[in-house]
Amino acid sequence: MRYKIFQTIILLAISGVVHAQTLQLWTWDTYKIKFKAPDNLVVQKNDATVYEATNKAMALDIYPRKGENLTYDGMKNAIIKWATDLDLSYSAQNSDGDNQPIYLENINGYWGCAIDGSKSGFPATVMLIVNQDSPELSFYIWISYSKEYYHDAVAVLKSFTPM
Repeated sequence: MRYKIFQTIILLAISGVVHAQTLQLWTWDTYKIKFKAPDNLVVQKNDATVYEATNKAMALDIYPRKGENLTYDGMKNAIIKWATDLDLSYSAQNSDGDNQPIYLENINGYWGCAIDGSKSGFPATVMLIVNQDSPELSFYIWISYSKEYYHDAVAVLKSFTPM
């Protein structure tokens, strides 16, 4: 009996390691923002209008917008519109049963909202965050990933921090 439990634990640990990417700290100096993302992401574009990076398992895009000064209701409306414009397929509740958009009270100094869904058969999340100390600047974040990399995607989304 103990052998089967031990074997099951080992198999679960191995499967978790097989589908994990090594995350490293990335910075977008233009907007003084840092975040963790897979160390093998290839930056496609990095300028004042967008930060795009991809690898075989994940795509990450960040779009800054200035001057929106969004309230929470404004953020909800903006993220719903953006999700619609992107043809993101999503339900009124995410897989955890939370109503969408999901309110994000404090992510390392940011607040905002997010919607979990899918596009082209891949899980995807759109997130809109605002620095509490600089509400005139918002960041629209898109992340799409292979479903076995769900935990990496969550770690990326939770890592955004103002510098």
